[in-house]
Amino acid sequence: RRGALGATTLALAGALAPAARAAEVSVVKDEPGFGSKTAKPGDLLLVNYVATLPDGTMVDTTLGGAKYFTNGNNQSIQPAEARPVIVRVDGKDPVPGIPKGLKVGVQGMKVGGTRVLSVPPELGFGQSDVRSPYATVPGGSTLTYEVTVLRLSDTGPDSLFKNVAGCGLGGANTMTNGCSDLVAEE
Repeated sequence: RRGALGATTLALAGALAPAARAAEVSVVKDEPGFGSKTAKPGDLLLVNYVATLPDGTMVDTTLGGAKYFTNGNNQSIQPAEARPVIVRVDGKDPVPGIPKGLKVGVQGMKVGGTRVLSVPPELGFGQSDVRSPYATVPGGSTLTYEVTVLRLSDTGPDSLFKNVAGCGLGGANTMTNGCSDLVAEE
């Protein structure tokens, strides 16, 4: 069991090809939430996060407020809207932009909890440069994620957006009205 504060580690058994040591996600800071349920593999979480490089450069966020890359080196005219994302705890399903390390690192969190994770490249975006919405992630980068759990569901995605109007999933007609108003609740 992981302690509430301090540097702890989540080991990943058998997640990688044979190596001297399996890659691990480090929990740098853990502020427990108020929820009655603890996130377990397969659960869906609605989260906000900020991802940064070791030098502090923000590479991704769900909080909005910053201009993002739209095509090549062109930036958006307007800052991005706030839009939390759904993460499947220890999810095996590929979700664009959500690395394995983030999916593993949220295990054990509760609604209202905030965790700072250090995600090594093996569980992040690997050894190749990757373009994120806000910056390029150089190959081999360790990422820091500050994650806050807004909702937790073990029944499916509909319950994550209960009593929320206008904040929807992606696609051509993405709705962001009300996304910045989402607060942590069960």
